[in-house]
Amino acid sequence: MKEITIDSAFARMLLEGAQSQSLECDPILLSNGISRLSLEEPGTRVRLESFASFAIEIMRRLDDEFLGLGAKRQPLGSFNMMCRSCISAREIRRSLRRTANFWNLFNNTFSHRVEETENSIAYILTPIEGSRSLNNYIVEAVLSSVHRFHCWLGGQFIPLSRVALNHPEPDYSDQYRALFYGAPIIYQQSESRFEFDLRHSQLEIVQTPETLDQYLAGSNLSLLYQPKNYRVISDQVRQWLERNIKQGNYQATLKEAALYFEMSQQVLHRRLQTEDLSFKEIKMQTRRDIAVNLLFDNKYKIEEIATLVGFSEPSAFIRAFKSWTGSTPLTYRHGKH
Repeated sequence: MKEITIDSAFARMLLEGAQSQSLECDPILLSNGISRLSLEEPGTRVRLESFASFAIEIMRRLDDEFLGLGAKRQPLGSFNMMCRSCISAREIRRSLRRTANFWNLFNNTFSHRVEETENSIAYILTPIEGSRSLNNYIVEAVLSSVHRFHCWLGGQFIPLSRVALNHPEPDYSDQYRALFYGAPIIYQQSESRFEFDLRHSQLEIVQTPETLDQYLAGSNLSLLYQPKNYRVISDQVRQWLERNIKQGNYQATLKEAALYFEMSQQVLHRRLQTEDLSFKEIKMQTRRDIAVNLLFDNKYKIEEIATLVGFSEPSAFIRAFKSWTGSTPLTYRHGKH
């Protein structure tokens, strides 16, 4: 899924944290194919790969897994040790509690806790009195990483029933559908949390210290990556569309996708609806992200890119691209270099 792009707002939030610690960011941005000028334009996109590299380099230079966004520095290796504290927990419920207890040792920005009701279990972040995060990113990153890590521990996708965030709804809130797998989200709450059905808390942990070593050998930015062994259906459809578009099947349909996934069109449509997405929307996002990546590479003419993403006329591609990003392909390309 290397074609994925994300809203530049996420990169701007990382930039804010790094600059608050007086880190010189322009060389880091440029080495990862991101220009500061492009970040100033609302609606622009950044390649996920570039964003991840940018974030990791900031972490390393600041020695701070909170990327300069927390009330104080969170030393590198913290996430690693949290994971290792959970691997022997036997079940998801116990691991969630260990996670909260581990992060509370640092008394950094948030208080973490786990609450159970008769039907659900919630992981909750409460701002520590007198502390605040510099922007929304760290709240989203902590919640998302805790959820995805526990999906990995249990070896299956754990659907979220609700997400609450303690900040106003941002302009880029549509990005949260991928971040939280289509869960309903409410904003401006006193606490931030995710919730899921209590029965999932009884999942046994299927991972081992050996598989954990492999997991930690990659990036700990689990916020960024779809877990390969339990991808939700929209992720699978997107990957199928990427292959089809690159092979020249620009008119790939819902019917063809349903045949590939061995289900009826109605069932596939309903499953996508549960993730608050449609086949048409996923196809648009896939074409947009492929086009953005081709523009970044600077190897193709605009007319060639139009053809490669399935437009018979460059003018139609230019109109579509402007509706996706707010600028023409040529303006977008010049803003990146």
